[in-house]
Amino acid sequence: MAPSMLAEQVRENLAAAFDVVVVVVSYARPDDVVACVGALRRLRPEPTFEVFVAENGGAEAFDRLAEALSREAGSSAIPADETLPSPPQALRVASFATQRDDGSPGPRIHLAEMSENLGYAGGINAWLRPLLGVQRWRGVWILNPDTEPEPDALAELAAYAVREDKGLVGSRLVQKANRTVVQTRGLAWSRLRGTVSAIGRATAGVEPSSSSIEAQLDAPSGASMYATRELIDSIGLMSDHYFLYGEDLEWGVRAKRYGHAVGYADSSVVPHEGGSTIGSARRRRDRSPLSVYLDLRNRLILAREHYWPWLPWTLVMALAEIGAIACAGSWPNVVAALNGFFAGLLGETGRPNNFSRLVRR
Repeated sequence: MAPSMLAEQVRENLAAAFDVVVVVVSYARPDDVVACVGALRRLRPEPTFEVFVAENGGAEAFDRLAEALSREAGSSAIPADETLPSPPQALRVASFATQRDDGSPGPRIHLAEMSENLGYAGGINAWLRPLLGVQRWRGVWILNPDTEPEPDALAELAAYAVREDKGLVGSRLVQKANRTVVQTRGLAWSRLRGTVSAIGRATAGVEPSSSSIEAQLDAPSGASMYATRELIDSIGLMSDHYFLYGEDLEWGVRAKRYGHAVGYADSSVVPHEGGSTIGSARRRRDRSPLSVYLDLRNRLILAREHYWPWLPWTLVMALAEIGAIACAGSWPNVVAALNGFFAGLLGETGRPNNFSRLVRR
């Protein structure tokens, strides 16, 4: 047997020393990632987990993040674990050991420099595809780098998935600056508006039941999303071709279509900055052109793939959104929205190379 085939066979028979894969995708946001890792060190030790970071921002961003992680208190560089497979798209991989505040070993961090900007789902899948050959781990927790989960967040997600038999489970996302304000409890696709809606925005004192949220829910927010290994084995990974925006919703819609329940664990609390990478602010005037472009384009992709009878109406509502952006007086975003609209109409998917000046930000 060839050495490469033998190595692959050994790898497929490996059992992971952890229960959960935690995946974070970064684009040149070292401070965010370090703060997120600091919060992860304070999580309850069970279920066990390791953290896999996909750096999409290139060599300089990888170096900056590796240096920042090396300097972080409770973290130190270690040799890469040869028993864990690396993404084929990775140019370099660095690993770090962490220590909890009580002195006990914390989760290991594995950082990969991607060969290009793979986007959100592309970065996640780059790690998950090879890790699917490693046995034992039972779920993946996808986190945005600008999150700082509370200590019980992962344990509550994993327990809820088992207790309620849910394939995908989301957290209560709250503002970092004011944790009494709920950003969202999940996502839903509005056929009438032709767009995604955040569910359950309110003060934290308003406590709707999980069942009432789940009655409206199409998907957890990708800022904090737990997926079971069983779900991934059944329906596959996220769709790479959205690049950014909509892939979390598409995964939830696909999960429900194939009979997997989608849930909401209110006790899993995750403070979240929101929009720190590409400027996806709530006010139309404040959003970056790239976020506007991808939002309009990906609405049409999602409607075509999952709600095709509604596609003509989704086109009408997308044009109405462009009009609203114009009324807000953000002319660069009008141009971005029109470009995104026509890109979606023509079926463009993946990295928006025709809009490369905005991708480079």
